[in-house]
Amino acid sequence: MKWNVALAFIVLLVAAFTPMNPASTWANGEDTTGAPAVYAGPDQLVEARRATGDAAAEAGFLTQGTKQLKEGTDQLKDGSGELAEAVRSASDGADQLSKGMVEIQAGTGQLADGATRVADSVGGAVDQVVGFEAVRGQILGAIDDTIKATANNRDPQVVDLRKQLKDLRGQVETAELPEDMNTQLTELRDGSRELANQLSTPGYAYHDGIYSATNGASELSKGLNEMNGKVKEATDGVNQLADGGTKVDEMANTTKDNIGAIQRALPAPVPVAGAAGTGTGTAAGADGQAAPAPASALAPLAAMLVSALAILGGVVTALAAYAGSRPRARWIILGLGTAFSASAGLILVAILGTNLSAAALAIAGSALVLGTLASAGLTWILRSAFGTIGGGGAAGVLALLQVGVVGWVWSTAATGEVSLLWSAASQALPMHWSTAAISAAGNGGSATAMWTGIGLSALLAVLGLVAMRASRPAVVSAYDAADAGYADDDYDDGADYEESDFDELDDDTAVLDTDEAIEHKR
Repeated sequence: MKWNVALAFIVLLVAAFTPMNPASTWANGEDTTGAPAVYAGPDQLVEARRATGDAAAEAGFLTQGTKQLKEGTDQLKDGSGELAEAVRSASDGADQLSKGMVEIQAGTGQLADGATRVADSVGGAVDQVVGFEAVRGQILGAIDDTIKATANNRDPQVVDLRKQLKDLRGQVETAELPEDMNTQLTELRDGSRELANQLSTPGYAYHDGIYSATNGASELSKGLNEMNGKVKEATDGVNQLADGGTKVDEMANTTKDNIGAIQRALPAPVPVAGAAGTGTGTAAGADGQAAPAPASALAPLAAMLVSALAILGGVVTALAAYAGSRPRARWIILGLGTAFSASAGLILVAILGTNLSAAALAIAGSALVLGTLASAGLTWILRSAFGTIGGGGAAGVLALLQVGVVGWVWSTAATGEVSLLWSAASQALPMHWSTAAISAAGNGGSATAMWTGIGLSALLAVLGLVAMRASRPAVVSAYDAADAGYADDDYDDGADYEESDFDELDDDTAVLDTDEAIEHKR
């Protein structure tokens, strides 16, 4: 029957991922509420629930505001960082500009010296060129006077000199400057002087402009450096503001979580018959308004304890049935044990529940029957696969493990949060399935969780019953050996025994030979 073990393991593994959250069996929607409790007397926690509901509503608004505050401060933090970087870049640029203007001013001073010397030289040269006409007239007059004074002299040398003077006079007469030359030379002289003055003389536009630009660049550099320091201080303040906004948001969320924990710790309101959906209850929802009181209630811890009774009853029933020597006796023991365990559990459910309907009791009874059979079936599978000691011991340990794990998970879920790992571990155990079905039926909880628990219990019960029917007892009595159909695969445990079969037996306690008696068919 190793294949039954594999199938059972697959069922348990799949169950770990099914939607059977404990809280869903007593609460629907997003409202935060505690698990129902065993009620005795009037509800004394009405005002406490209303106060925690109001606090939860205010905490919801608070967390929305702190979330917006955090987002705004984060954006401000990012913007201040960009602003600080821009100011830092501008400050660096202003420093470079100031240094550049100082260098330009120094270069302008050097350029002014050179321009002044050039202007002086150009002015002197132009003055000489412009005065050429007056000099030419003087030269022509001197030549004419010399020629006239030597006109009567016949000395060959004088004659030759006079001839040269006449030639020179002709050249001097033709040596005239163009008409616009004087104007251009004057402009050159005036322009070079203007350039020298612009570069070197205070009061001129370029000189004063360079001076002002240099001073302005220096002032800009100083101002941006100061601004950079102020922006750094502002950025530090914005960072502190952002950190404070984050802490405030965390504190608001923590407060909301704490209020939710208080709401979960408070038992659900006392059920009122016919009050479901009327809006006249005393529970406080997530919005702080009164939520409808339940029409019925069953403490999840009570459902868990009843399921534990069914699981342990299933183990005991399976071990007792396995010890039976007759096949018919095994089925009788299984039926009686299941009926006893389920009946006892159903009585407890009826006593511990409040205003439970007949349908809820019927579903709870079905869950108890299937839970007992599932536990018995799993025990039978382990017993058939690993023997009396190994399988029986494993079944007992598994039952105790279920009581511990499922009990802790459900007791924790009744007042707080359960981690996904522990929730999955609990959901993989048959005790969780029946607990979810009973709690959902008693509290009007998740139908998905209820029917999932019932379906998984039924599936595991079927696997166990198949394993039980396919197995044979370890020791066969003489009465059973007399049954001709016993060794056949088509054996019907409901067939009548012939009276002649018993007559042929001298001892109704006789046992088959060793080879036949020890055989354990599967």
